[in-house]
Amino acid sequence: MRKLLIILFVLGLVNVAAAGYVEKFNSNNANWNYGYGTYFNSPQLAATWNPGGYISGASDNLYAVWTYDTAIYGDMTGLTLTIDTKVTDAETGNAQFYVGRGGTYFIDGLWAIGADTSWTTHTVALDSSHFSSWTGVNNYVYTLAQVLQAPDDIGIFFGGSLAAGAGNVLVDNFGTVPEPVTFALLGLGAFALRRRK
Repeated sequence: MRKLLIILFVLGLVNVAAAGYVEKFNSNNANWNYGYGTYFNSPQLAATWNPGGYISGASDNLYAVWTYDTAIYGDMTGLTLTIDTKVTDAETGNAQFYVGRGGTYFIDGLWAIGADTSWTTHTVALDSSHFSSWTGVNNYVYTLAQVLQAPDDIGIFFGGSLAAGAGNVLVDNFGTVPEPVTFALLGLGAFALRRRK
């Protein structure tokens, strides 16, 4: 019986570890957009796909880089959000992740986008200790848990001061991965199973 429980435990972790999806932009822009101005509904343009597999948008007065094509990411519950960003030329402004569903949005802490002069990875756990309601851009219909189960709008935005500069904001490897603790528990479960054998 104990052996069976260990096997089920390990199988459950395998399922969790298999969750997540990272968009690498290997062949196109994967329906990502970028937008300008002080309002989220300002001109929405297709993000530029670049050979080598990444997307970009001019950074002057840049409000957000995002996609509504979220079905491929699935349920984000219990996962970690990740993105690689880089800027060209001198940039200012703060970037931060957001997730939304039906007009309800949650947002995490911010990082100075201008510091990403080489490819830089940013990650954040998708939970209530990191994400809070996006005040002023929110209809409060859904909880964070409900948004994560079926998001319809995900990306990064650049704060009230916007991203600004003469260059571009580059984005790659956006998606979700299991939290590091999942991998650790998976290893412990496999070890325990081997010892029982």
